[in-house]
Amino acid sequence: GGTLEMFGTHAEVQQRYAERYLHTRIDEFQHTNVVQYRLARALSSVHHNLTVVGDPDQSIYSWRAADIRNLLDFERDFPGATVVLLEQNYRSTGHILRVAHAVIARAEGRPEKSLWTANADGERVVEYEATYGEEEALFIAGEIQRLLRGDRYRTSDIAVMYRTNAQSRAIEEAF
Repeated sequence: GGTLEMFGTHAEVQQRYAERYLHTRIDEFQHTNVVQYRLARALSSVHHNLTVVGDPDQSIYSWRAADIRNLLDFERDFPGATVVLLEQNYRSTGHILRVAHAVIARAEGRPEKSLWTANADGERVVEYEATYGEEEALFIAGEIQRLLRGDRYRTSDIAVMYRTNAQSRAIEEAF
């Protein structure tokens, strides 16, 4: 906030910096907070060359004051802005994209976009709801064991990702 306060009380300082930077670019814009957004607007106030890259479906830092409205309000605050939707997904299979879309589409206020992939559908997504951590860990270990029975997968093909470090203990014990 200190820089914005200085810009507010010393307009000539803001003007000097805004004139200095012909282009302002911000990646991961969905993670910016209100102060960062206002600073970007101030720095691009002379040349009006502000480029942002962001995905509202990846806004996960609200606990760090990131405000998804920065991305959602961008077109309103910058009339005439060109919006380019990057809708082709190169990594995921068709099944994964359809499941992800079914979950994400329920989020309120999100702009509509249609992700697609040229990749094959791949294996179907499995949904499993465990009652407790140990049950979840045993399911994971069992699925890995099932995958390794055939000739299609090796242990080096498999990774286990978890949300919190607390889950690691149960998974380690299940293995």
